[in-house]
Amino acid sequence: MALLNLTKCADTIIGDQRIRGVSGGERKRANIASELLTDPSVILLDEPTSGLDSSLALELTKILKEFAVKQRKTIIMVIHQPSSQVFESFDKLMLMADGHMVYFGERAGVVDYLDDQGYKCHPNFNPADYILELLNDNTIKQKLINAYAHNIRDDPTGKQVVEKHSRRTRTDNQLSDTILNAPVTSERRWEATFLQQVSILTERTFKQSRKIILSKVNIFQTVAVTIVCIIVWLKIPFAEPNVFDRVGNIFFCSVFWSFTAMIGSVASFPTDLVMLSKERQSRSYRLLSYYLSKQIAELPLVIFNPILYTIPVYWATNLLPDFGRFMAYLIVIILSTLTAQSFGYLAGATVLNVHKSISISMVFILASMLLGGYYIKYLPFGLYWLRYISFVKYSYSLLVQIQFDSPKAQFRCARPGELPAGQSSICETGDVPLTSISGSSIIENEGLNDLPWYINLIILLGICIVGRVLAYYSLRRNSRRSKE
Repeated sequence: MALLNLTKCADTIIGDQRIRGVSGGERKRANIASELLTDPSVILLDEPTSGLDSSLALELTKILKEFAVKQRKTIIMVIHQPSSQVFESFDKLMLMADGHMVYFGERAGVVDYLDDQGYKCHPNFNPADYILELLNDNTIKQKLINAYAHNIRDDPTGKQVVEKHSRRTRTDNQLSDTILNAPVTSERRWEATFLQQVSILTERTFKQSRKIILSKVNIFQTVAVTIVCIIVWLKIPFAEPNVFDRVGNIFFCSVFWSFTAMIGSVASFPTDLVMLSKERQSRSYRLLSYYLSKQIAELPLVIFNPILYTIPVYWATNLLPDFGRFMAYLIVIILSTLTAQSFGYLAGATVLNVHKSISISMVFILASMLLGGYYIKYLPFGLYWLRYISFVKYSYSLLVQIQFDSPKAQFRCARPGELPAGQSSICETGDVPLTSISGSSIIENEGLNDLPWYINLIILLGICIVGRVLAYYSLRRNSRRSKE
């Protein structure tokens, strides 16, 4: 960091379009520094000064020159329209035009070479600007290409290079199949171990995601929704007329955090795609290390807001006053959130486009909501199976079972006039009027007793795991395609 003059911004975030971070010059140097972590002997830089003004471009070039001298490294830069000071910092120069070589040799010798070809550069001109001016003329460009090719053929050293290259090309063609099919004999493909990769990437991902997932806007949204829900469902009575309110509270809690987690996770992989491709091409880490670090780092972040919401809302809205049931309720909310996040990961990893991923996720979450059992209790016989493809059905059923399938869940029967017109009371099931009904009767009435709670839990957990595994393999497939 000291060699690239990055010490002063060591504790500054890189930043992006949404978050302010390091300057343009510092960003360039940080990109270069990340490539130096593996200590390469040769460093290839494609237009490292693009997007920088002349002052920053010169500063970066001086830093790279100093680094090359001190560390005894070879740095090869592709650069367009360098200033005279940047041009003077080069040791050797290769001029290319339309894929052909125009000159290769000492930087100080290019002016004399052009002079020999009949193109004299004025002493006060920037040689780089003069060269570009010459190469913009198609006639002069072709003459310089032909002249350099002729010099190579006539020069004894050049002849040897051409002959050696021809022999090497023939040998490479003969051995290409053997080389491509040969097993990798390197004992270690990565500079860092798997655990080191996961540890470092987890720390980086946590710092990056924390400012997005736990942004002030998201925290404000959570607090605002919490206050609204407490006001709307404050102290719901354990009475038959309020059963629908209680069930609505439960369904909203499940769906809202599932929706938030899914939409928040669809952009995870598409926004990381450029960085991931760049770092994977330089063999910085395994794809599995990146994926696991993503899961580990975002886990505590994505469940923070649901926990912040559930704790006050549960007790303020008078859900079942039992600590064990509360913990089970909270765990299911967290699991439902993580399951929805799995689908967001899968959509993002499959499409790798934020807008398309959001569209796919919206259709999926809305379909899951409709089939979850709250809006439509009973589907036609031929379509009944559709409800079992909705992950909301399993989380909603679990939450209702936690709240109603308990001896403590007793509800006062409705008094005359308390129920809406046309709605019959559940209590009116026999000859003798009931004064209260059990929660299990309500579960049966809601049609949520088709599966026991442990089956719902296993299926929901299985969906969560399978979704994340599929997301990884989808990301790996797309990662291989991008390399090709």
